[in-house]
Amino acid sequence: MSTIGRRDLALLLIGAGANGSLDDSLGGLTRLQKYLYLLEEEENVRPVGDGFEFVAYKAGPYSARLYDDLEFLENLGLIQSEVVGESSDAEVDEVEKLSFEELMGDDAATADAYEERRFRLTTEGLEHIKKLVESSEYAPIIDGIRRVKSKYGRYSLNDLLYYVYTKYPKMAIESDIREKVLGRGKR
Repeated sequence: MSTIGRRDLALLLIGAGANGSLDDSLGGLTRLQKYLYLLEEEENVRPVGDGFEFVAYKAGPYSARLYDDLEFLENLGLIQSEVVGESSDAEVDEVEKLSFEELMGDDAATADAYEERRFRLTTEGLEHIKKLVESSEYAPIIDGIRRVKSKYGRYSLNDLLYYVYTKYPKMAIESDIREKVLGRGKR
């Protein structure tokens, strides 16, 4: 398997389309978290080094590192984020009960996690992932991303959570919305 860093993997996840095309955006931190987790679990796609280090959290598998990586990519001008609505219950639950120290710490989500954000590649970001896509070295990683996006891209966020919670119950043990998600089932 090819090696890739966390930030390049996040960029590819935002930009590699399910049908072989390049997309320029992907919405929702919770969806990004779950896609990255599914990439690790179902496609064996993991970034080099310590990776994302997912833990069971308020809305299932969670990596605080993703927040840092997205902020870094935004500061580099490779992505932009925009508020497209209010967060879902799952996204709110990821940050709702954090202490002040956790909210202000290096690894924590920020208060704007109460808003649903869409991450969009900038022109520079699109050029960067075009180079990755053109490299045969990353073909297995891109294929894994496309399979995950093809399989789960049509799921509502609640259906995605339902799938993750039922397939990977150990990652739902800390979820504040587990009963709500599991009680409604997949639709």
